[in-house]
Amino acid sequence: MKKNTAYTIGSLIVLLICAFCFVILPAFTGADSRSQDQLPAFGKYNGKEIKYQEGTDFANFVSQYGQMFQSYGQQIDSSTYYYIFNYAFNATVKKMAYEDAAKASGFVAPETAVTRKMIPYFSDANGKYSAKLYRETDDKTKSDLRNSVTDSIYTSRYYDDVFGSDEDIVGTDALYGLKESDAELDFLTDLGSKKRGFNMATFSMADYPEEEALKYGKNNAAKFNKYDLSVITVNDKSEAENLVKRISNNEISFEDAISEYSDKIYSDTEGKVTNSYQYQLENILTNKEDLAKLTDLSTGSVTGLIETNSTYSIFKANSTKVAPDFDSDDVKTTVTNYLKGYESTIIEDYFTAKANSFIADAKATNFKSACEKDGIENVEIAPFPLNYGSVNIAKSVDTSLTGLSGADTNENFLKTAFNLKKEEISAPMVMNNYVVVLQYTTEEIATADDLMDASSLSAYDEDSANTFVMNSDKLENNFIDVYFNHLMKD
Repeated sequence: MKKNTAYTIGSLIVLLICAFCFVILPAFTGADSRSQDQLPAFGKYNGKEIKYQEGTDFANFVSQYGQMFQSYGQQIDSSTYYYIFNYAFNATVKKMAYEDAAKASGFVAPETAVTRKMIPYFSDANGKYSAKLYRETDDKTKSDLRNSVTDSIYTSRYYDDVFGSDEDIVGTDALYGLKESDAELDFLTDLGSKKRGFNMATFSMADYPEEEALKYGKNNAAKFNKYDLSVITVNDKSEAENLVKRISNNEISFEDAISEYSDKIYSDTEGKVTNSYQYQLENILTNKEDLAKLTDLSTGSVTGLIETNSTYSIFKANSTKVAPDFDSDDVKTTVTNYLKGYESTIIEDYFTAKANSFIADAKATNFKSACEKDGIENVEIAPFPLNYGSVNIAKSVDTSLTGLSGADTNENFLKTAFNLKKEEISAPMVMNNYVVVLQYTTEEIATADDLMDASSLSAYDEDSANTFVMNSDKLENNFIDVYFNHLMKD
């Protein structure tokens, strides 16, 4: 079930009295053993508690949503219950907010309107009002119905005034609700009308050549020296200083200090440093100048106090360093991973250079031929309008295409694409793990089927109202806590 569908059904406009017939299933056996009166309030709106008790708006909404889920053939389980209660809670909050707003305006529900809405509940099989049925209904039920119908009039009055009514129509126009100007409708219609299509070439940075990585590794070999170190790490500086003295005075061995005092943040359970390449050691040091204290440490020697990230450490060299063997698969992988994690601009620059070479070929011949020369696919991007964030009043770029993940919210991509001249080729763009080149090829005018009917824009108004109400300072929202810690508690 879509969230917006559940929030905007008629129950938000007209709250009917309904029997509390939504049966609590075994998932709620823990809750069943307690009285609903014992449940704390799920929250407050404008100081009024929102409690799950029979006869309350919250309970009625739970019943309505539960029956609606069942009528849709939804399996009712613990997951479904969460959505039912969450929808019901939000609906209750909105009802309270709408009702308060209508009353604050000075509106009073007319008794004639209340009576008119109550009549259908006392109709016979032929749809005619039955005085006999009314007389036979107990006073409490009639009172509850009157109160519920009165509340619904306040709620629907606010809803109709703000969002419009499907029932109150003059000609083709809604009698109530916000009105759109012709200029606004023209703007919204034009928003997605002009579309552009593109050729695209992508260069995956995951294909960075191993020989390029090794070239970097050999030029920066010291980064990949591996050290065999043990470490004692503590949070308190004075404790660390005391340990340095005790180890220096042979009052405690380095190994015993590891066992008794070390937090083992940078080591295994035996105190051995786990990330021991030189570049990894440098990254845990607060002062990078301290690196030499580790790299120059002779076997069996112990450092003084060294400040590490949010901690204080003492290191010991267990053996001499191991220089990188660039013929080793492990070292090759280490260098490549280092570049991806720490020097990604080197990889970006490599593929940007390749993309620029591609662009030169494409300008000398054509885009398709340049793709064939480089052995890459010429991807045709279907025409789409300038639509930041893929707002559903218009089509959007297909972000499922390789290299275009997140393109609909990438300002550089959209500005570049919609500033190109016909047949012009873009400069290279870094898009996630790809370098992308575009060529503007096609211009289209959207058809009516591509554009959203302006009348459905009211859904955006409702979404905005939902967001506003559920983030209101008037709302105290304890739904998560009460639901999981009280209602679902065994």
